[in-house]
Order: sequence, then C-alpha cells, then structure tokens
Amino acid sequence: MNKWKIPGLVILSTILLSACSVNSNADKLYKQPKPLSAHMMLPETIKPRSTQVLEVHVMQENKTVDDGKSVQFKVWKKDAPGKVEIVKAHYDGSMYKAKATFKEDGVYYIKTDINARGEHILPTQQVAVGKLSKEELRSLQPAEKETHHHHSHH
Repeated sequence: MNKWKIPGLVILSTILLSACSVNSNADKLYKQPKPLSAHMMLPETIKPRSTQVLEVHVMQENKTVDDGKSVQFKVWKKDAPGKVEIVKAHYDGSMYKAKATFKEDGVYYIKTDINARGEHILPTQQVAVGKLSKEELRSLQPAEKETHHHHSHH
C-alpha cells in the first residue's frame, strides 16, 4: 500500500490546486467603477478685487453627478501657495457652484476637490486676474479642457 502513497498525494495535490486556479474573467464578475470627469467653467476675464462664481460640471458615464459627497473649490495665488481660500460648492440643479474672491492682479490656481460615488478627483486650472507681468504671462499653462485625476477610495 506504500507504493500508492506518493503518487496518490501528487494526484490529490494536482486536483486541489487546479480547483483553485484563477478565473481569467474574474474582473468582469465585479462591478467596475466608471471614472468621474469634471469640467470647470470659469469666467473669461477676472478683475482684481472682484467676487466670481466658479462652476464645475461633474459627470460619470455621460450623466450628471448630483449626489457628490463633497465638492469644494480651493483658490490661491501662484506666488502665495500658503494662502488658500476654500469655498464649499452647492449643487444648483445642473452643476456645482461657489463664489470666490480675487483680491489682486496675478496668476491664480483653482482646484476643485470632488468626492463622489467612491471617487476623488482634483482637477486644477490656472486663471489670469487683471494685468499680468511678462513673466506671469510666460508662466501661464494652456488650460485643460477636461481633467481626470483619480484617487479611488474603496
């Protein structure tokens, strides 16, 4: 009976291991999250010492996201990254809106911090406020039309 012990263990091990093989379609068995996208709508021109309405349209699978957990805008001047104005956005029936104040001329960054449906995205745009120096004009980056910066939270 000893002569069947080792071949029997090999056969048994093979059967057990083959039962644990990876299903190549396993990823399709789970719901795949569709990424969020955000499109910021900012004023064409911004005057210094003015309050502006900032807007962002958040979408997922070509549908408007109206149930964001939190949506806020972070605004800061390029040469003063430590002074960030944070304003909470409110959904108005079509998009998220908030008001921010631009105190002086310069290049500003506007980052939308969006938490919705288990996703976290942070689209950022630069805007020019008032009159810019030649150096500031050179530093302006082309605007991104749509931004996808994903940080999933599961």
